[in-house]
Amino acid sequence: MTRSATEQSVAVMDVMGTQGMLQSNPGTYMLSPLLEIHVEFNNGMWWAMPHDLSNGILQWWSNGSRQVSFIWDWQGTRQGSYQPNGENTSINRYIIDFDTMYQRNIDNGRTRKVKVVFVLQHEAGLYPAEHFAF
Repeated sequence: MTRSATEQSVAVMDVMGTQGMLQSNPGTYMLSPLLEIHVEFNNGMWWAMPHDLSNGILQWWSNGSRQVSFIWDWQGTRQGSYQPNGENTSINRYIIDFDTMYQRNIDNGRTRKVKVVFVLQHEAGLYPAEHFAF
């Protein structure tokens, strides 16, 4: 059966909301979805936040927070936008607004789109959603 992308999204959300698990194609096994935050960075390209950062932000969101702030430290690989008293740091400070689905850099005002996505995971790795029947 062929479905539009919108219908597939609705089906996935319904399965996630009612059962908490997704069944893969015949011959494989049940998998749980893993939520991630992705940030748009270049002409439709998306960067997946590290799970330890993303999980904490998503926990605040699931507990009802509409805006969640966080700090990203580039650890010396590049200069950050946070400059207390004009001093350079490797830190950027952000707020994600889940009502608008935008991330805003607190120090320079730049915004980027964000989205919450799920990936299907098992002990051997991650699978794209098209490998599964909904």
